[in-house]
Amino acid sequence: MQIPRPRILRLLAVVSGLFLASASIALAAGKATVFLISLDGIRPDYIERVDTPFFDSMMETGAYSLQMSPAFPTVTFQSHVNIATGAKAAIHGVTMNSFYDTRTRSRTRMAGDQALLEAEPFWTTATRQGVRTLVLDWVKSHNQTGPYVTAYFGTSYTRGMRDEDRVERILQTWEDDRHEQPLRFILAYAESPDTEGHRYGPDAPETVARLGELDTFMKSVRERVIALWERDAGPDDVLYFIALSDHGMAATEYHVDLRKGMEIDRRITVMTTSALTHFFFDQIEDRAEAAELKASIRKELEAIEPITVFTRDELPAQWGYAHPYRTGDLIALLPGSHAFFRHDGDDVIQASRVTGRFFGAHGYDPRTEPTMMTVFFAQRFPEPLRRGNLGPIHASQIHATVAALLGIEPSPQALPRPIPLLD
Repeated sequence: MQIPRPRILRLLAVVSGLFLASASIALAAGKATVFLISLDGIRPDYIERVDTPFFDSMMETGAYSLQMSPAFPTVTFQSHVNIATGAKAAIHGVTMNSFYDTRTRSRTRMAGDQALLEAEPFWTTATRQGVRTLVLDWVKSHNQTGPYVTAYFGTSYTRGMRDEDRVERILQTWEDDRHEQPLRFILAYAESPDTEGHRYGPDAPETVARLGELDTFMKSVRERVIALWERDAGPDDVLYFIALSDHGMAATEYHVDLRKGMEIDRRITVMTTSALTHFFFDQIEDRAEAAELKASIRKELEAIEPITVFTRDELPAQWGYAHPYRTGDLIALLPGSHAFFRHDGDDVIQASRVTGRFFGAHGYDPRTEPTMMTVFFAQRFPEPLRRGNLGPIHASQIHATVAALLGIEPSPQALPRPIPLLD
């Protein structure tokens, strides 16, 4: 049977469309690899106070924000878990670097085990969806168990290691990997310039000088990452290189030591970090006595200038901080110029009088303490991003952003709005 010419043309058009669609799919079928490194404690103005050709290049040919807001409280463990899970502390359960759990009546001090997380981190999200992942020394990534453990993870955080050596270990692990399925999500971490910011203060030359050293080091890291990616990359594959930080740093003018002005019942559990202190009354069986002690301690705290006190129910809703068993019954909060720190002297003394150096702190609300804001930088290879200044973004968006770049679904608990990096 002869097919009429108009029908042949229509069939050819359909076939041609299918071919072009298939070609388009094939062109877009390349896989993305994401290398993400956190440089702890970068305040945005550090970038302006020291020569940073690496970060400058990230801004010129990529996407960046010098206005990334961390979730409250802006401490290292909570901030990194917020980045990883896209959820706030009321959901993910890491309320401070060290925290107390009223269910088990146990203190967790700077522990890195993933079992302590109550929300899914992006390394698990990626692994669950078939993306081979390497993570070492990222907060709460250690001692993974279950069906979706990453290709590489650590048993504990390695203390005392130079940042350069810590990152080199990640890169060497990647280089040594010869699996038939290449690694596509690689996470790294460096302690500086947070270490120097605490020790010397954010305005000290030692702090910004360290960022300058890291800038030089990061240029070599990027070159090495590109080379490792190119080793396994297909013709349509892309690499995203992301450098970010978890929080900023405030200059500490006064240190507050609650041991000096208060008598605290031994049955009350107290957990402290620079900006805030939690008080738990769960071990006082008589609830009337517990309420009386809580009212008394609140009165004592509010008498110490300039402490602000909340009950768990009074915490601002936008903080997302009222975790049912890891947030205190009372929470004492300091402004950015003050930090909880043990010292010899009165309950509140000038930081310059403290033995040893501790002139920078964090943990404060970024809405009222802008020095808590931090940074985000991203580049794409081989085709540049060229998205420029992204303006204000939130650290809770990073999880969904990584998922979008990898072409996977974010965790249901994560903030679902990614940063607009994709074309």
